[in-house]
Formats: sequence, C-alpha cells, structure tokens
Amino acid sequence: MTKDKKYQSNSLLRGLKILEAFGAGTAEMTLSQIAEEISVTSSAAFRFVHTLEQEGYLIKDERSRSFRLAPRVMELGYSYIKSLDLGDVAAVHARKLRDISGFSVHVAVLENTEAVYIYRAMSASPMVSNIPVGSRLPAFATSMGRVMLADLGEDELERRFKTYDFEKFTDETIESLSALKAALLEDRQRGYVAQASQLAEGTVAIAAPIYDRSGHVIGAINVSGHHNQLDPTDGLIGQVRTCAAEISDMQ
Repeated sequence: MTKDKKYQSNSLLRGLKILEAFGAGTAEMTLSQIAEEISVTSSAAFRFVHTLEQEGYLIKDERSRSFRLAPRVMELGYSYIKSLDLGDVAAVHARKLRDISGFSVHVAVLENTEAVYIYRAMSASPMVSNIPVGSRLPAFATSMGRVMLADLGEDELERRFKTYDFEKFTDETIESLSALKAALLEDRQRGYVAQASQLAEGTVAIAAPIYDRSGHVIGAINVSGHHNQLDPTDGLIGQVRTCAAEISDMQ
C-alpha cells in the first residue's frame, strides 16, 4: 500500500462514486443498482445511501423506491463557481451602478441560510449604507438573500429552514417558513426585490439576481441607502436589473 493510499477513506470514496454514478440516462437508480454500480453489497450500499439522503444529497421516491440527486448537490458546483470570485467579475459593473445611481452597491452569494457579502462599492453619500465585505446576514431578511432564495425549490427550502429560528428584527420581518415561501413566490414572479430593510430600520434596498449560463442564480447585487434618499422608482429598479444582467452575461 502506498503512503497516499494508506490515508484514503474508502467510505468517502464510495459516497462520492454514488454521486458520480448519476448522470445522463441514470437520473434515478434503485438501491440494488447503486450497490452494483459501486461493487458493494446491498446492505453496505444502504448505509451510504441513507447517509447521503439524511445529509440532503439524495432524494428517495417512495413509489418507485429509487433515488435521485437532490438540489444540495448543485451547491458543490455553485461553490466552485463562487471560488472564481464573482466579486472580481462584478466589480466594474458594481462601481458603474454606484456612480450612475449615487447609492452604495453590494454583491453577495448564498451559503445555506446566509447572504455572504463579497464586494462593496461605497457611495459618497453622508447617509451611506455600508455592509463590510465578509459580512454574513440572514438571507430571509435581506433583499439579496431573498432573490437568491427564490431560486431554490420547495424541498431545498424545507431542508434549510424547517427548524430555522426566524428572528424578529423589525416590525416587517418575516416570521415563519410559510410566510417566507409566500414572499419568495412573489419575488420569483417579480424578478427582483425592492423593500425597506427587514433587518435594520431606516434602510431601503433594491436587489436583482445574478445567473450563470445554465440559468441558476449564483449571486445577487443591490443598491441600498437611507429611506429618506432612496426611492425604488422604475428607473432605479431598471438600473439594478440591467447591471445584474450584464454581470450574468459574463458568467
């Protein structure tokens, strides 16, 4: 046994091989098919599959007794895309949006239930909205978080928020998963979020999603400012959506 092989985890390798086995022509597989695919017994395959199902990487169809990949697997691909640094790609467009709008501009990505801020173009306004790069805010209560969550399916929302503690930040803050789903349905149909902050009083933001080439949301961009200055007019909303579309075209 080589030194490298000595430290390999066979269980991890088999779990990865199960995920890799799904693809064109094999969107669904039964337990016995999975066992055959990775050359283990059905009882051994059951342990791997059960773990992947519990962790949100596989979904079981009770009627056909077969398994398919869950949306969480897509997060692995999203993580790679994010590692290419969306902030660098978006920077020129974000600064342009700041200059033409006069408001602070932020770019964020979604990690589980948090909007993670990865780029900031600050306005020169004395009442500037300033969220530092690296900040992690509850996605359900932020404009960018909402437009990113709107891209998730019902099962994935359930997985992430079923036991989530919806903290009340303002009088308008969403308080439950059912209320979040209702808001996301409207966000999805509208294609953007423009609202007073549900996280901090006195701030208004307009956010639009950033897409990759396959049409999946990989991030969001917003303009934000004090409610006495920022009025979410059709023109300003259009500027934010145009900027998001320009960044999406570069992905």
